[in-house]
Amino acid sequence: MSSQTTLFAHRLTLIPLESEHAADAARLHMIGQPGSFLTGLGADVLKVVYQQLPRSPVGFGFAAVDPAQPHELLGFVSATTSVGALFFEMGTRRLPAFAPPLLRRFCQSPSLALRAVQTVAYPLLHPTTSDGVTPAELLSIMVRPEVRGGGLGALLVRALEAECQRRYITAIDVTVAAANDGAQRFYVRHGFAYKQSFTLYGQPMHLYRADIAAR
Repeated sequence: MSSQTTLFAHRLTLIPLESEHAADAARLHMIGQPGSFLTGLGADVLKVVYQQLPRSPVGFGFAAVDPAQPHELLGFVSATTSVGALFFEMGTRRLPAFAPPLLRRFCQSPSLALRAVQTVAYPLLHPTTSDGVTPAELLSIMVRPEVRGGGLGALLVRALEAECQRRYITAIDVTVAAANDGAQRFYVRHGFAYKQSFTLYGQPMHLYRADIAAR
C-alpha cells in the first residue's frame, strides 16, 4: 500500500452518492470524460443526471469525501441495477427535470439529439442477460485529477462490488470506448474481463464484465 493510499484511508469517508453531490459530480464528470456524449450535453444536464440518479430505485453509487468537507467530492462511482429501467424512468417520470436543459443543448447543437436517441437505444445493443446473468452497470467513476494514482479508484470499485453482493447481484458491466486504453487497463486490473464489442455513436465500444459471485 502506497503512502498516498494510506493517507486516503485516514482522511476520506465513502458515503452513498446523494443528490446534494450533483454539482460536484457533474464537474468531475466533465473533467474526467472530455469529448463524451454526456459531457457534450453540458454541466446543467449532468447536474440533473446526478440529482435524479440517487433518487431512482435502480440507481446507486458512492462518494469519496473528506469528513471535514463532506460536500466536496474527491471522487465518486455511479451505477444502476438496470440500464433499461433507468433510461425509461429518466425519459418518463423524471423528464420534467431534464427537459429544460436538454432542449437548450439540442437547440445549440442539434446533432446531440440523434446521439440521445442512440443512448436510449443502448440497452438493446448487447444482450446482457443472454447467459442467464443480470448484471449491474457501472455508469461512471471519476476521481479528482490531483488525487489520482493513490488508490481511490480501487476503493470505489470495491465499494460498488460490496454493494452489488449485498443486493445479490453477481456481475458488473462497464462500457468503454475502444480507443480508451487507460480505462481498459484500469478495469482489467480490477477484475473486469472483455466480453464483447459493439458500435455506439459511430465508434467501437468494448463491454467488460466483472464476475463478483466468486469473490
